[in-house]
Amino acid sequence: MTNTPSRLTRLLRFLELDPRNLALRLDAIRDALDAGSWDIARQLLDDGLLAYPHDPRLQELSGFSHLQAQRYVEAEQALRAALVAGPQTPELSHHLATALFMQRRHADALAQLDSLESAPGRSPGWVLRARCLHHLRRPVEAIAALESHLGAAPDDAEAHGLLALLSYDERRGDDATRKHVDAALHRNSRQLEALLTLASMQSDAHEIDAARASFREVLRVDSSCGRAWLGLALLNLREMRLTEARRDIEVAANHLPEHLGTWHVLAWVDLMLGDVVGAQSAFATALLLDRNFGETHGGLAVIAALQDREEDARISVRRALRLDPQSLSAKYAEILMLQREGRHREAQAALEALLSRPAGPGGQQYRELIVAQLQALRARADKPAPNSYH
Repeated sequence: MTNTPSRLTRLLRFLELDPRNLALRLDAIRDALDAGSWDIARQLLDDGLLAYPHDPRLQELSGFSHLQAQRYVEAEQALRAALVAGPQTPELSHHLATALFMQRRHADALAQLDSLESAPGRSPGWVLRARCLHHLRRPVEAIAALESHLGAAPDDAEAHGLLALLSYDERRGDDATRKHVDAALHRNSRQLEALLTLASMQSDAHEIDAARASFREVLRVDSSCGRAWLGLALLNLREMRLTEARRDIEVAANHLPEHLGTWHVLAWVDLMLGDVVGAQSAFATALLLDRNFGETHGGLAVIAALQDREEDARISVRRALRLDPQSLSAKYAEILMLQREGRHREAQAALEALLSRPAGPGGQQYRELIVAQLQALRARADKPAPNSYH
């Protein structure tokens, strides 16, 4: 106990003399949690729950201890037991919602928060509510919740940061987005979403070095931030550092298993590296996530064309163009099939037409990846064969 705070040391000594003193035990547990003495807190909790298995205060503190240790299932169990045994409070509701959120049960977390009404600015649950709405693809409601909360709590750095990220994702304009980035970082220079938004804006502006530094700063705050790994991968792709891009995008996919775009980037990087089987696996994963995204079918058409499965390629092209008549990957697959049929002039004309086509709204990441493939295809077409003198 040499590193134990003096007050906690005294409480532990008193508790040795009176181990069934519940009030004393609760004080010691709270002090241990406040001091970050997780092992001491856990031992006090486990011993206390043996003596008082239905005490809601012990159950709630046990749930909070499990949250700090990232044991989210155990946290949920303890916090639900606390709800059964005692009154529901905003703090207890928020802790339970957090345990559910961290298990990716966003709808359940939102329902838990909705079960206890609270005024904006008076509960941390309002920011968590916005996070749930964000993951449930209800961005307008998430933005409204954050704006309402900030009206009552204007110095909440986390709320500013999350609102910055949502504003960026929803294309609300650079000025509106940057306002919340600045507000968040002014109050907390390591606020995750604000740093991530700043890095993304720098990447969009082709400020490569600044963006890379900002993404790395995000990862110093949270090494599991999949969007930061994805951002680094895309920066490496712009510089055609394919090995580094492949490394970063694989980490991103591990942290963003349900993000369709990450699997697409992984597939195209594998194609650039000549790993057709790896690309096929990544596109197959993307298809499981969403069967109605045209570029996935277009990517599978490219794979089939490269593997000389012409009928499968044509089927996938038709599906892709039915879902998205402007699908770049489907057009790329058609060009590959023209080449394989020996129709090189038609393939070259289609390639030039596709490269000259203006970019549509959104999907810039996909376009850049596919255009890189198309440009590589044009470079190969322009290069004379080894024995050609014409």
